[in-house]
Order: sequence, then structure tokens, then C-alpha cells
Amino acid sequence: MVARNTPKQKLVSAAISAIEKSGWKSLTLMSLAKKAKLPFETVYDICPNKQALLALIGNEVDLNFLNTNPEIDSTMSARDRAFDAVLSWFEQLEPLRAALTVLKEESKGDVSTLIDLVHITMRSAYWITECAGLSNTGWRGLLVTRGMGILLADTLNVWLQDEPDHAKTMAHLDRRLRTLEEWSETIKKARTSVERDEDS
Repeated sequence: MVARNTPKQKLVSAAISAIEKSGWKSLTLMSLAKKAKLPFETVYDICPNKQALLALIGNEVDLNFLNTNPEIDSTMSARDRAFDAVLSWFEQLEPLRAALTVLKEESKGDVSTLIDLVHITMRSAYWITECAGLSNTGWRGLLVTRGMGILLADTLNVWLQDEPDHAKTMAHLDRRLRTLEEWSETIKKARTSVERDEDS
């Protein structure tokens, strides 16, 4: 993740470092403000609670992903475009690997944090489908976006334990995308069949 100097970016950088060293549950925004060398009122304005802090970290990942993602190659299949986009997103997570490992362990059984993480993941899923040129509107778009969110959460567990070459992550991602592609086509055919029956 590129180090920059806005208050939000300073807060995110300080939060990642604090989570790695001291954990998520013990982290306080007051201590984070001091670590980031930001006035308390500034932290309050941009991050009034720890839920907002998680969203802020997710925002930085997504923005870095969007700023580095190449133009859509229309000659590639939808699955290949999705594969490249998801891998690019995971590349932006690399500086957060240690912090995410801690967060994953400490959020077990914490329903509130898990709900927050699901919301953040779904937002990332939307932008990944945008960058991959996938439909994310209408009934099919809803399924594609939800499926992408589930895929991200599922693949994250593999990625956190993978080797630097990401071989396991890529293999897992390829299998899941093939399944999603087959699932999407099955639903599309079923819906087309129903619409034909209704018109007849």
C-alpha cells in the first residue's frame, strides 16, 4: 500500500501497524490518534468508531486497486477478466497480510465485526465486477456481485495461508470462478425458460 499523507491515510497506516503489534480488540481510537499524530477532533470527524476504521481500511485497499487496475480487455472472457481483477485486488492486500491474520483470529465469534467485514467485502466485490466489466445491475448483477463477495471471503482464507507465488490462491480462484460461471449460466437458462413459458 502506497504511503501517503492525508489524515485518512495516516490513520490507516497507524491502524495497520497497531493491529499487527497489539491486536484489534485492544486498539482504541484515542491511542491511534496519538500514534498517527493527529488531533482527536480530526480522528473523530473521519473515523468516529472502530466500525468506521474498518471501512476506512477497506476504502484504501479499494482505491489502491482502482488506481492500479488496467483497462478492461474486451477480448478476454468474463471469467479471465474476473480472475485478473480479483488477483489485482489481493495484491493490494499484501501489506495488510499480518494485520488481516490478527483480525481474522480475533473476530471469531464476534458477530458485530464479522457483519462489518461482510459489508466491506461486498463493496469491494462491486468495484471488482466494475473493473472486470461484469454485469452488476438487475437480478443477474445482484447474483454476480453477491457471488463475487462470497468468492472474496472464501479465497481470503486460502490467500492468508498461501506461499509467495500464490499458486494455491490462483488454483482456488480458478475453480471458484468456473463454478460461479456455471451457476450463472444455469440460472440464466432457467429464467429464460420461465419467461418463454409465460409468453406462450
